[in-house]
Amino acid sequence: MGILDKVFKKKKNIINSYNIATTKHSIGAGCTLKFSAETEKKKKEINDYLKNLISKYINNSEKLIRYIELKGLKVYRINNASKLLAKIGEEEGFLTPLKGFKALVLNILIGFLYEEKLKISFSTKEMFIFNIGEVEIYTIARALHKYYGFKNNLPGFDYKSQELFKKIYANSKKSSTNPIANINSLKDMFSCKEALARDLESINFTIQLSIEYERAKKALNILQTTKSTKV
Repeated sequence: MGILDKVFKKKKNIINSYNIATTKHSIGAGCTLKFSAETEKKKKEINDYLKNLISKYINNSEKLIRYIELKGLKVYRINNASKLLAKIGEEEGFLTPLKGFKALVLNILIGFLYEEKLKISFSTKEMFIFNIGEVEIYTIARALHKYYGFKNNLPGFDYKSQELFKKIYANSKKSSTNPIANINSLKDMFSCKEALARDLESINFTIQLSIEYERAKKALNILQTTKSTKV
């Protein structure tokens, strides 16, 4: 989980560079509290559901991927997925719908690798892309967390917010200057920060999941050692 920890800290620094709040202050005062409460309720429901689901497959990532497929969701397995996706500014796991050149490249790649009819299209639907071979369970957990946030229409998963977020993150890795210096619209700032917040939540969820699992595993090992000592 060391890599995720580093990514979490990097993205947290970006989101802290905005001196503005997220969801709870991004709309009119009249419905702020209600909107924020509903968002927090959905987030809790997603976390609780996924903790229960992933615990069933914690030692078998392939079965969890199969579970995703059985839900009727598009799952593609691509060799060196992370490196290839990084070239178009995406990450291995769950991909929200894309448009433009990135969507065209992804459609051609999938068509070529899966020997489907070549699709020349400048848009894609949501999908999961994982590496060929064994996939770390926490990579799948994070992908599912993002998917359920998208499915439940949490703020920050719309196309514009996602693209702003990816652009900001990409720029932050190239330059030490303020990553939001080129965003002039307050609305765009809110949108980008919501997308960043959702991404951080997916990382944090995954880190906490790994911590809980490791604690449970250690506790079980201690219990088994104690029992064997007594026998």
